Amino acid sequence: MNRSTTALVLLTLFAASSALAISPSDDLLIAGAARTNRWTADLYINNPGTTGVTVEVWWLNRDPEDTNPAPESFSVGAEETLILNDVLLSVFGLNRAEGAFRITTTGGEVTANLIVFTGAGGENGTYGSGFEGIPASSATSSGESTTLSGMVLNSDFYTNLFALSGASGVTMDVDLLDPDGNLLDTERIVLTAYAPWFSSVENLWDVASFENGTALVQVSAGSMVMLGSKVDRTSKDPTTVEQAFSAGGGSADGVYQFAIYDDLGFASGGNLEIVDAVVDVINGTYVNYDKVDGAGVSECPVLFQWGFDLVPTSVAEFAAGVDYQETYDPVEDFDGGTITYTVTFTMDDGLGFSGTLDAVGSGFSGIDSGCNGDFPTMELNGGKSN
Repeated sequence: MNRSTTALVLLTLFAASSALAISPSDDLLIAGAARTNRWTADLYINNPGTTGVTVEVWWLNRDPEDTNPAPESFSVGAEETLILNDVLLSVFGLNRAEGAFRITTTGGEVTANLIVFTGAGGENGTYGSGFEGIPASSATSSGESTTLSGMVLNSDFYTNLFALSGASGVTMDVDLLDPDGNLLDTERIVLTAYAPWFSSVENLWDVASFENGTALVQVSAGSMVMLGSKVDRTSKDPTTVEQAFSAGGGSADGVYQFAIYDDLGFASGGNLEIVDAVVDVINGTYVNYDKVDGAGVSECPVLFQWGFDLVPTSVAEFAAGVDYQETYDPVEDFDGGTITYTVTFTMDDGLGFSGTLDAVGSGFSGIDSGCNGDFPTMELNGGKSN
């Protein structure tokens, strides 16, 4: 512990870059793919870099779900494109399959695009849709939401929805909204890690018909990517419906710098890391001059380190407050004690977070006895590092 009369942390918030379609990454997710008597899929993987990369393509089967999939590995040279025609049959030996793809790389980043098409060609041609590989870091994560507009269910069209969960699975509420934003129906979906999901909207929601609907997807745990397909009942021609991404890229994952402010504007601070929508690490300092005695003198002018004893915790849990204890061992003229911290915050579009930090001290003695009891609430603000 350090005794301190002044604590000032300079906090710089860096804006994260926007998530764009066809974005390069070392971990890409494609929520829907199939090979049936109607559909065939070609997979294109481009290496935009100046050095070669190793690419692993994972097929994630939907029904039955494969809990232990094995990837196929490829080498892709600088600025080259790997073309896997009829990928499910030619690479994975599957004559019929429905599911999703995960694409990971070593040595660089790639982009991926899946073309799902039907028809024998010739004078009748073919038709189909393109599904982009979405970076796992841009997946919609715990505490976040996304929308897919243009949902329809009538005598002319219907809509299918596809999703793929992230490394921690996902719990999500899929709402149907009318054009005025009114809730028509909702369904909760829970998936395990890297599990593909599919539903036609007529089986998902208890609504006989609708036009120009919006799917509002709210993730309360884990992460996922989603896409839709609006299908013409006569021609069977599908049109891709993409999920929305915020300016923050949709994902809370990343490293954040934060500051904790008292009433006078003094600050302590630190950093935390979010991985797969879980707060994995907090490294912070805490000093609270607002805890004063009857004469207005600070009772506990001690700078504490905190966060080290926090177990990995879902981001969503912090909205209601997460309690944990730090025990401080005696050192030199400090006799030790315990502080119970309550960390409360909510995310802001994957760019930052805001909330409060509360603390209750116990077991302090001697000149540090003023550290016992409730500390005044402090303001907590953080921003994602670029």
